[in-house]
Amino acid sequence: MTLRLRSLDHVGLKVTDMDRTLDFYRRLGLTLLRTSGPNADGVRSAVMAVGGQELNIFCNAGAAGYATDGPVGMDHFCLAVDAASIEDVVAGLRAAGIDIVRGPVERRDGTALFVHDPDGVRVELQLKR
Repeated sequence: MTLRLRSLDHVGLKVTDMDRTLDFYRRLGLTLLRTSGPNADGVRSAVMAVGGQELNIFCNAGAAGYATDGPVGMDHFCLAVDAASIEDVVAGLRAAGIDIVRGPVERRDGTALFVHDPDGVRVELQLKR
């Protein structure tokens, strides 16, 4: 049997400041579905929707190195953007007060640009052709 992956269901993201992160992703256009915590370990969590997928966010502000522990982790994740042009995406980011750190960059199947979330995670926004 061949494994057939269909789509990305969700991404789990560790952050240092839940409120700052929620504000950033709301301004980027994600919808907050729910929050919980802190649990017995002090971890707060939130789930945000982007299309049919989710971004799960976890924060334990009291744990040193919680968001950056270990030599491996996520380099970036990519969100597909629905817009008439990359200029519209740039204008929307400017209106939301979000700085572009790289791009626009032409890809084989579209145009991409990058922003950083409050903890420095690179978020790629891609407008497909």
